[in-house]
Amino acid sequence: MIAIGLALLSALGFGSAAVFARVGMLGIRPLPSTLISAVASFIPSAILAVIFAFSDIRALPAIALLFFLGHGALTYLGGRAQNHLSINLIGASRSSPFVGSAALFAAILALIFLRERLHPVVALGTVGVVGGLILCSGRDIFRPGWRLDRKSFLGYLTGLGAAASYGGSNLVAKSLSQEFGSPLVVAAFGMFFGILVLAPVAGRGAIAGLQTARKGIMYVVLSGLTSALGVITLYLALQKSDVVIVAPISSISPLVTLLLVYLFLDRLENVTPWLLMGTILAVAGVALVIFGSTL
Repeated sequence: MIAIGLALLSALGFGSAAVFARVGMLGIRPLPSTLISAVASFIPSAILAVIFAFSDIRALPAIALLFFLGHGALTYLGGRAQNHLSINLIGASRSSPFVGSAALFAAILALIFLRERLHPVVALGTVGVVGGLILCSGRDIFRPGWRLDRKSFLGYLTGLGAAASYGGSNLVAKSLSQEFGSPLVVAAFGMFFGILVLAPVAGRGAIAGLQTARKGIMYVVLSGLTSALGVITLYLALQKSDVVIVAPISSISPLVTLLLVYLFLDRLENVTPWLLMGTILAVAGVALVIFGSTL
């Protein structure tokens, strides 16, 4: 029950982070916003790690830093950067169902590396995910000339890229927590190295954004803080339960995003019936995939 509660909190954190990022990027570009949000995520995570897991930090071997570097690059350069790019290109409501399919990638990786058996429910869930993604973009796919819409195509592609990175990151985070101690340490060090990886490509833009887009920065920082809630609670949940149980619960974050968009960003984005039905079907499909892998 504790793992389920933590996974639900992670969905709330990730879902709200997408909305804050969408508003913040009205005044700042995606890569600088990713760096600023990563810094905002790191500060509370580092404080919690020092308070509650300092002994684990002191016991870390040097080789652990190399693993944390890879985890940070995968999560922040691969995951959060592509997530922000997708949100900037097609909006939080259209991007979130694609990013929410991270649980599908986590399941596939678990089947490959953990050698879990394939159940018919997994196949049914896969069909549900694909159908949900088609419904989410139905207005674009079925309109004349949609193939020429490069912006939407790149938005969906980076959303899926973020999902794949996040799916892999879940497995890596669980493995690192088992090997090197507290999930708080994994979260904090992953964020730290994510910042180091992002700084060369986004540092100058982040400094410029701090000087010219103060209102946008506030929302990007809020996105980072809510993302920190999502990351920390997700990693704690993964410590207490299996990936195949935690991932589908955390993947309901698109529903949180859609609700917040409907309540607060109605003028900025349009939540269509296609999008709503597709999101529900995609999330249900992901849940079936993960549930089937446990049978």
